[in-house]
Amino acid sequence: MRGKLRKGKLLVTLCICLLLLLSFSTNVLGFGKNSQGPDVFVVQGMLKTLGYFPGTITGYYGAETEQSVRTFQKSYGLPVTGAVDDRTLQSIIWAYSNRKLPKKPAPAPAPDRKPAPAPSPGPAPKPTPPPTADFLSPEEKQMIDLVNEARQQEGVPPLTVDLELSKSAKLKSQDMVDKNYFSHDSPTYGSPFDMMKRLGISYSTAGENIACNQATDTAHSALMESPGHRSNILSEDFTHIGIGIVDGGACGKMVTQQFIGK
Repeated sequence: MRGKLRKGKLLVTLCICLLLLLSFSTNVLGFGKNSQGPDVFVVQGMLKTLGYFPGTITGYYGAETEQSVRTFQKSYGLPVTGAVDDRTLQSIIWAYSNRKLPKKPAPAPAPDRKPAPAPSPGPAPKPTPPPTADFLSPEEKQMIDLVNEARQQEGVPPLTVDLELSKSAKLKSQDMVDKNYFSHDSPTYGSPFDMMKRLGISYSTAGENIACNQATDTAHSALMESPGHRSNILSEDFTHIGIGIVDGGACGKMVTQQFIGK
């Protein structure tokens, strides 16, 4: 299924990089209290986004995480064990991937009306020198190649690298590492659309994928396994791409893909 994100109807899709990160099969035992690691980190992030986990995302499966899992299991008619077995994991992933974020705000009213001032999501990104081709790391170039190879296989035109958009994506990945979160909404820059606007990036359509993984190729594979993220990668509505990959975070690397159509 290939989603189309049009002006005024933009949708930020959600990352389910846990699919390959955990490499679960139907026979693998789950994890529970006192477990720790990147799998716990990502599950906490998904539960927090869904409103079940009120605590701090640490990657440690303590009593608060256990209670959040119990509440989720009860809400979805699952056995209430407080541990993340395969069935619970798949339910969390399903609920997370089907959660829709608010649409991009409507355009400003006609010129004869005074528009309300836009809320400021935080301080403007620090100015940096204009990027050049060297701005992209080898990993970021690899990710761009993987994306365009996937598009070629589907008969979709390749995306053009936008260096300003790559600067935005790199700032977003660094922000997630520095502030220890995993979300499309940044406490520093706001939504991806807010961030692009503040950086002076114009577009008619836009979207974002994020991943938390140990390597570029496995992050790409995880995104392609998720229908929503695959839709962004293969969308004919997008013409340009920006990639930001930063070392750090519980999974090893934070990856941000930002897409625009001009």
